[in-house]
Amino acid sequence: MIKGLDYAGGRPEPADIAAAGVGFVCRYLSDGGAALPGKQLLPGEADALRAAGIDIVSNWETTADRMLDGYSAGVADANAAIRQVLSCGGRSDRPIYFSADFDATPAQQTPIDAYLQGCASVLGPANVGVYGGYWVVSRALNDGVAAYAWQTQAWSGGQQDQRIAILQDNEAGYADVDGVQCDVDWALTTDYGQWSYRPKGGVMTGPNPDVPLTQKYFTDFVTGYIGPEITDTKTVREQLTGARNDVYTADGRLDVQQSYPGWPQLGGHTLVDAVAQLLEDVEAIKAKLGA
Repeated sequence: MIKGLDYAGGRPEPADIAAAGVGFVCRYLSDGGAALPGKQLLPGEADALRAAGIDIVSNWETTADRMLDGYSAGVADANAAIRQVLSCGGRSDRPIYFSADFDATPAQQTPIDAYLQGCASVLGPANVGVYGGYWVVSRALNDGVAAYAWQTQAWSGGQQDQRIAILQDNEAGYADVDGVQCDVDWALTTDYGQWSYRPKGGVMTGPNPDVPLTQKYFTDFVTGYIGPEITDTKTVREQLTGARNDVYTADGRLDVQQSYPGWPQLGGHTLVDAVAQLLEDVEAIKAKLGA
């Protein structure tokens, strides 16, 4: 088992998280407002966590019973969640856990299922996770509306579903890391939704199998991180890289390698290197498929 943490009351230093023997953190993609200013995962925080060897798992939660708003709420929240993942350098083919942070009744499972189906319409069914007590996650898994489950020991009556990927260990109490109160979690499977996970063997597919995965990455990043309304080249470059001054060669051509510094969201690679990697991935996929 791998030890993890989740927290909303602050942003512990990644070095302190690593020193506590923690391998991953479950981080919120939603804003906590004035009461919880450290709730939302930020791009710089995500970079620092990964640099310290801490993996990231995505979670979306606004109000505790948001899922009761049903399908349209799931659509809206999933769209907001994936935009935040991409802005922090995450991937569109990894799951996002959506929280039912209350003791839901069997009758309330109907709108909960509808909410998760709304999430699936945006992310793809394979990328939808659910957080909640034993009965919520078990019903969601049984109903086929969640592919991943993160179970809290609260509202569970001492029971644990054997299909869950993460267990929130309420019995262990809180962990204080860098002055921040954190819940303790345990990863119970190899793939528990962490951003770094890549399956061994075979060709990865995105939520829409008709769209090449590399194309999906690019489209999601441009529309989610930059925004489709930005068309000015200089503005796009500044949004992507922070570059303010173009560098030109002696014959007046734009020196792309110098003008585009490393992309933090791509591990410090330049835009040129990133595109080269995408092309390499496409050729690898074509070779796998015999194209």
